Amino acid sequence: MEKADLVLHEGQILGHPESDSVALGAGRIAAHGRFADLKTLVGPRTHLIRLAGRTVAPGFVDSHIHFLEAASAASGVSIWRARTVADLLVELRVAAGKTPPGNWLRAFGCDESLLRERRGPTRRELDEVVARNPLRLRHQTLHASWLNSRAIAALGLEAPGFPTPPGGWLERDSAGKPTGLVVGMEQWLTSRLPLTTPAEIEARARHFSRELAAAGITAFTDATVRNGIEEFRLFARLTASGAISQRVSLMLGAGHIDDLDAVQRIATPASIRMAGLKFMPDGREQSALTRYVGAALKRGFDCAFHVTEVEELDAALTAVESSPSRHEAAVCRIEHGGLIPPDYLERIAAVGAWVVTNPGFVYYRGAKYAAEPGLVPYLYRIRSLAERGIELAGATDAPVTPARPLAAIAAAMARTSLEGYDLAPTEGIGVADAFALFTESAARLARLEAGRVDPGLLADLIVLPRDPLGLGPAEILNLPVDLTLIGGQVVYERGRPAVANSASAELHST
Repeated sequence: MEKADLVLHEGQILGHPESDSVALGAGRIAAHGRFADLKTLVGPRTHLIRLAGRTVAPGFVDSHIHFLEAASAASGVSIWRARTVADLLVELRVAAGKTPPGNWLRAFGCDESLLRERRGPTRRELDEVVARNPLRLRHQTLHASWLNSRAIAALGLEAPGFPTPPGGWLERDSAGKPTGLVVGMEQWLTSRLPLTTPAEIEARARHFSRELAAAGITAFTDATVRNGIEEFRLFARLTASGAISQRVSLMLGAGHIDDLDAVQRIATPASIRMAGLKFMPDGREQSALTRYVGAALKRGFDCAFHVTEVEELDAALTAVESSPSRHEAAVCRIEHGGLIPPDYLERIAAVGAWVVTNPGFVYYRGAKYAAEPGLVPYLYRIRSLAERGIELAGATDAPVTPARPLAAIAAAMARTSLEGYDLAPTEGIGVADAFALFTESAARLARLEAGRVDPGLLADLIVLPRDPLGLGPAEILNLPVDLTLIGGQVVYERGRPAVANSASAELHST
């Protein structure tokens, strides 16, 4: 038997109480057991890491994030913790003081429904605190932005006869002057801001990939609806260069259905795969949605549907139900499942769709939902879906909420918000099932040979200070990740400097 590359020993192995050690080799789990029995796998070049009672667990698979947006947000100004307009403005003023005059200031994390005043900042307020820089403050949902006067002028939004992009909305005051709030124009705005250089993109990706590793994330699915062949090539370069250390599944937007075959022919690292199509269902265009979904399912491509409202859920299910044929390899995914009334459970189960749920929304955005008590029983349901036999996986939807699976796992158990609101606690699940949302189940959805600490599976693992299966939600919420390994390689160690993923290759823009 070949010697192991690495042995983690003298601790606990999640799911295997009889074992205290795990041996890794060639990027996979070679064996687990008692250290005394695994010593035959230890050679002169085997690296040993003493666990000292800590627990080895599967790495987390985040089933739905927006990596580039989250990387950009992580490199800019985050105002997540602001709960009043005044607090928000203070943070922007401090950030503006550190930004050279004339440079764009990018900020992220505002949601008026979570602020005490229940409103966003006004144009005048933004001008007072950010006077020398054009400012774009993005909404937490990524569907809106607030701009100050310098940004409005730079973008030409006050020009006579300014043509609002299709699907967009520019709020104006009683005099017809832009207030600074723009909705549904995010891609339009991004395309007109100063270009991000390839070096900046790689630096942001490397920084955010390390943040994901620090949270224990070893794989993720990017579910950005604008993804096309160029974005796939970009992700392939970022994984090849080592800027992204995680395994990547990348959805394409439904508008890129004709690129599916071309994407499959692109030479890529083994750590990236194409993950089907992302749809934004709209009942007003049901026939077109049904036609595209049917074509994708027949060819064996996964179909994922953005569903936060009941109307979107109905449109998605109608499209799947109307598909005349479906390849056995194709999977349907309900992304978010924000509101699922009881009479939809049977339809979801009947089509065999997965629900990719966001329990972290309950924790981070609970104050917003608590204000609408009539919706709470149907909000990001988990237990009732599982009891009906519906497959579930978990996701953070970063940057809409922080990429912290442990916080989402705690919320899946307790159903308690940051402010202390209890939101349909009967939908909570036990700790083992909550962990499975981000490990075994999520790995199965992503077609990854991972998610458990079993021989033969990928050595995508984390080390936690304590056995999480014996902890309550509050303890899990604050549990740090000590070590993250991907393919048997340490990519993060708490308290240590960043670990280089691989030799960096030059990144070219497209």
